[in-house]
Amino acid sequence: MKLHILSAVFGFLCLSLSGCSTTTIAYYNTLKLALKDRTVTYNVEEIAASKADLMQIKAGERDAASLALAYIDGDKYKWVSGDKVIFTMHHGIIVKTEGLDNDLFYTSNLQHNPLATNDVLPFSWKRKVDVASIGYGVPVDSSWRIVGEETHNYLGFSVPLIKVIETVDFSEYTPFIDVGLSWENTYFLHKHTKELLASKQKFSPEGDVYDMVYLSRVVRQMKKQGVTQ
Repeated sequence: MKLHILSAVFGFLCLSLSGCSTTTIAYYNTLKLALKDRTVTYNVEEIAASKADLMQIKAGERDAASLALAYIDGDKYKWVSGDKVIFTMHHGIIVKTEGLDNDLFYTSNLQHNPLATNDVLPFSWKRKVDVASIGYGVPVDSSWRIVGEETHNYLGFSVPLIKVIETVDFSEYTPFIDVGLSWENTYFLHKHTKELLASKQKFSPEGDVYDMVYLSRVVRQMKKQGVTQ
C-alpha cells in the first residue's frame, strides 16, 4: 500500500480520537496490532476485548490474515488488512479497495444493494464499476437468491445461517471473446438477526476470491446466547 494511503488512515484515526468527526469510529491500538503482522490471529477473549471490530480474510491461496475496522462513513465500513490494504464495504459487499495490484476504484448504484434492504431481498442489482487494468464504467449485472439454511462452525461456535447466492455477470471488456465473466458470490446471514457473518466474493474476473468471517460479530452472537469458552 502506498504511504499516502496509510497516512490517510491514521489521519482519520486522529480525527476520531480527538472527537472531531461524527462519522468516524477508529481504534488506533487495535489497528497497530493488525498492521504489525498480516498473519496475526486472535482468540475469543482477544476478540471480545478489542475496541475495534475484527475480521478474518483469506485471499485466493494465500494464508488467512486479519482486518480491523478503521472507520465508518455513513453506511460504508472501511477495513485495514494485515498487509495494509483498505477495503471499503457497503453492507458487506466490497465496493472499493486501496492497495491491491488491481484496485476497485468505484461502485455505482449502492442504494439498490440487495443486502442494504431490511425486508424482501431484491432479485437483481445493476451497477457500474471502475477497476484498474479493466476499465471505467464497466456494467455489472447480478441476480440474487436465497438457497437455504446451513450451520457453520466459527471459533468453536455453531451458528445457524441463511445462505444467499449472488450470480455476477461482468460485461465483456476486451475486443476478444472473454471467458470467466460470470461467477457466484456467497453471503451467510445469521438465521435470526439477519446480520452478515461471512462471505466469499470477488469484484473482478481477474481478481482473487475473498473469504471473510466477521469475528467480532460472531463473538457478540456467542455472548447473546450465553456461550463461553
